[in-house]
Amino acid sequence: MAAFQEVFRLSGVDERRNPPGMVVPVGRDNIVALIDPGRKLKFEPNGFLEIKEIDGAQIRTRVMQVRDTFSEPDIDKQLRAASLPAIFNGDARFFEIKGRIKTGLPGLVVTARSANKMIQVPLQVAVLPEIKVKVAIRNVMVAGSGGVPTFHAKKPCSEQDELLMMNRVWRPQANIAFELVPSDWLVIDDSLAAVKQELANAFGMKDASLATFPGVVGVEKLKDFFAKHKIPGAHLTIFCVDKIWSSGSSPNGKYIPPLGIAFISSLRGPNTSAHEAGHFLGSYSKSPTKPWDSNGHTLESDRAEDIKMLMRDGGAGWKIKFDLAKEFRDFPG
Repeated sequence: MAAFQEVFRLSGVDERRNPPGMVVPVGRDNIVALIDPGRKLKFEPNGFLEIKEIDGAQIRTRVMQVRDTFSEPDIDKQLRAASLPAIFNGDARFFEIKGRIKTGLPGLVVTARSANKMIQVPLQVAVLPEIKVKVAIRNVMVAGSGGVPTFHAKKPCSEQDELLMMNRVWRPQANIAFELVPSDWLVIDDSLAAVKQELANAFGMKDASLATFPGVVGVEKLKDFFAKHKIPGAHLTIFCVDKIWSSGSSPNGKYIPPLGIAFISSLRGPNTSAHEAGHFLGSYSKSPTKPWDSNGHTLESDRAEDIKMLMRDGGAGWKIKFDLAKEFRDFPG
């Protein structure tokens, strides 16, 4: 049956939607597969888009290379589920679609039709300008042996690695790009009287001399303490600590609205920062009804699909559905 399909997963094509949805950056392109038995279909002209068929042999080679990569036994199962591309037979044709003019969301529908118009296959294409989000990522340091600062987290983060993963998730699927604001690591010296007093105030302690920075960061109690250490010029500041405690559990990460700060822990996954950035961006959604629960998490009824989703609870996946992208693009920048 004739249909549009994504070629490479997590690239901004949502084939399970009706009609399938596709994100294309203004002035750049994305690719999509058209399953077209008999090669009978042609795209209707559209002034917003430049559509051209591309070499299927090269695409199939790249698809098999990606399949080989994500079929390796040491690949994370959740990442494999979200990333493993389909196998295309000879009925597949491949098209590069370039965005000439911004459409916004939900975009416009283009249709591939047979000459007799008996077969019509729609594709919803949103041509989007890039939204830029400035983010600072700070490892937290505490006094170690002999007072020498040491990482609070057993697994400190690499700012560049976190940024790379955030953009890997968000740029192709929503055309949202994160830029790193330079920052140093946050050193918390709880031997200083002023720091002790701040901690005592946060914990409701009468004797500030007894206040120390904890091994497990209770974010509700310490959110105002950390808000003072946001980086000027950053829309979002992410702090990396060892463990987090919030609402009776120890999550991998936690965004604190409306302070513009988030925490990631040593328990984090590779895309926890991308997930917390989703909570940050979602807080700007103007939709009267939100497509997530009271904690900002989505839930797919199909378990095999739910495990792929970036904004799921219980371990972030990677995918941002086409209809969800608009909820994150109300961010004013």
